[in-house]
Amino acid sequence: MADEVDHRGEELPALTKRSSNVNLERILRFHKPDFSPEPVMAPGVWPFIRWMMNYGYLHSIGRSWYHYHGDDPSDGPGILAVSWHTAGLIDPLPMVLKIDKPFVFAGRQDVLTGPVIGWWGRLMGVQPLLRQAERLRGHVDDETANRVNRASMLTVASKLAHGHASLLMPEGHSHSEWHIIRFRTGPIRSALNAAALARELGNDPPVILPVGLTFRDPHAWFTDLFIEFAEPLQLPELPDAEHGARLLSGDWVEPDKETTLKVRDELRDRLGCLTPDAPDLETWRAWLLLGHLSASADGPRPETWQEEVLAAREFRNRLRGSSDRVWQGPEACGEEDLAAGAEVTERARRAAATLHDMGLDARASHPAASTIDLTKLVLALVLMPLVVVAAPFAILGNGFQALVGAAMAKFNGESKDKRTTFHMMPTVLGTVFIRPIVHVASIVALLWYGVISSTLLALLAFPVLWLVTDACIFFCRNFYLNLICDLRRNLRTMRASRSAAWKSLQTELDDLAATLDALK
Repeated sequence: MADEVDHRGEELPALTKRSSNVNLERILRFHKPDFSPEPVMAPGVWPFIRWMMNYGYLHSIGRSWYHYHGDDPSDGPGILAVSWHTAGLIDPLPMVLKIDKPFVFAGRQDVLTGPVIGWWGRLMGVQPLLRQAERLRGHVDDETANRVNRASMLTVASKLAHGHASLLMPEGHSHSEWHIIRFRTGPIRSALNAAALARELGNDPPVILPVGLTFRDPHAWFTDLFIEFAEPLQLPELPDAEHGARLLSGDWVEPDKETTLKVRDELRDRLGCLTPDAPDLETWRAWLLLGHLSASADGPRPETWQEEVLAAREFRNRLRGSSDRVWQGPEACGEEDLAAGAEVTERARRAAATLHDMGLDARASHPAASTIDLTKLVLALVLMPLVVVAAPFAILGNGFQALVGAAMAKFNGESKDKRTTFHMMPTVLGTVFIRPIVHVASIVALLWYGVISSTLLALLAFPVLWLVTDACIFFCRNFYLNLICDLRRNLRTMRASRSAAWKSLQTELDDLAATLDALK
């Protein structure tokens, strides 16, 4: 259907039930631009929101590693952080939790008008955006959408010009590809206008900060994540000397096309090379395997997800002869991808597929992976009594929220890139809507049964119980669960290494290692 594709002929993102309910009356209340240096959020809200987000992040991500290619992004002028978008609302979290600046957000209109999340969106001052997905499907007319979007982008640009931070996803929506999809120019236009405003105000112009997010599995709960803050992209002056003054008067003026596309292309190449940039998951698994084998031949094997990603990327770039271009998807440079089409990659695809069928990944390619890690086994057994004591408190603190999130992720009919969002949101919202009620009920029960004998002790018991459950949740989930996952993978590898299929797989791995030696 004509209304199911955008102006490029590409399929529009699917609308959720909530996003298809466009509440124009409410949206129009928030369409006036704000040029003041004051944060858009209600006073005191942002530290509280970050505190809530941190609970959701710790619940959703198993292990994470940060890497800085430049200075701390919290220092210096305003920042527009951008990344690719594969894990729904999980994607913004590692950025907002690490960048210590006042934030201004622009997002899908239903983040502001939804029945539950909308209340938080309004407290946070989220600026509504009406996308082509809503416009071309007839939910809003072009004139109204343009008026709302321009006011929202002017507000974002103004706050960036005053040294605040924001984040926008240039792809426009979350997806399940293993390369970047078509970049929209909205974030770049907003950043260029923010720089023009800053120069008009006499402030340092903001920068665009490309952020690489590489998940082991962007759609799985408790996965590993590698976060990279790249060198910031400096924004050029626009050829129109009056551009900043016109913006400051309240007139949204589009930056010139030539400058916009030039900055967009530079951002695309800087960000694209920080993603897997693979045609499919099978190819990315092959590069991870080849990265493991190549790194092991040169020295110690990759021990962390960060080291795995960097080893795979180094091998991919070596085959391509380039580390600063995009090779896959609609933003590809148009040349043949020698890394994806290489014979060694095809052979690695088959070996990686065999490992995946066994429930394993590239980490199983090392001989040490097929022997039991006695240190971790003994540690797990020694800590078991402590887990038995801590688990009831962990369940008290986050058990109900985790169960709701797991059920939503499993049974919700939306696309799989939203699954981690469903795991995360009950923990974020449950921190204020569910957990205090559970703790108060527990303290009332202790008073009822005489365990606590006075009101003063009951009042003191609330923060103590909160801290105890926090410690137990962290221990059970973010330490012991990671330990158990490592042991389970270790045992699975040991069992697979004794199977009939392992011998032929080991031959393939040895042949791949020999081929890599010959390529050096």
